[in-house]
Amino acid sequence: MCYDLGARMAKRIKDLPELDRPREKLLARGPQALSDAELLAVLIRAGTKGRSALGVTSTILERAG
Repeated sequence: MCYDLGARMAKRIKDLPELDRPREKLLARGPQALSDAELLAVLIRAGTKGRSALGVTSTILERAG
């Protein structure tokens, strides 16, 4: 499943609806329901100032190809 990263990249994960948060989504629906960026966000657990873990992992995946 693709994740709309454009509008949400700078948003805090806490600001997302609970079932859209990567960790909660993983627990509720399993790993097959998450995008690669969401799975990595669960692993790294924290973002940087102004960027959520999901935003950071999206950038990593874009640069890695």
